[in-house]
Amino acid sequence: MKKKILLFRATIWCFYGIAAFWIIFAILWLFRDSDYRYYYTVFALGNAAVLAILGYYMNKRLKWAYWGALSILGVNILLTITDQMGWIDFTYLFVAMVLFIMVMNTDKEFKKK
Repeated sequence: MKKKILLFRATIWCFYGIAAFWIIFAILWLFRDSDYRYYYTVFALGNAAVLAILGYYMNKRLKWAYWGALSILGVNILLTITDQMGWIDFTYLFVAMVLFIMVMNTDKEFKKK
């Protein structure tokens, strides 16, 4: 039982960690000399906001947040796979897939709402 609670807490903190990664990504893109910098910045900040909000509501153990977390992680994984792959992409893909598995393993922690 204690291992499940630790897994659940680690999952929540990983969501906040990935949200922080997307904020850093957005800031770095904002200062690049690119025509797409505002596009990437807005979408990265949006992704960070969604991940942070889902982490917050997952901490409250709401079932819709569980399904939202699986959905957003699935989309992030799919988009990462279809992007040009560099070492940062592989690292993020690994972390996102581990987090996806962690979320799937915490399904019994959530209330039905």
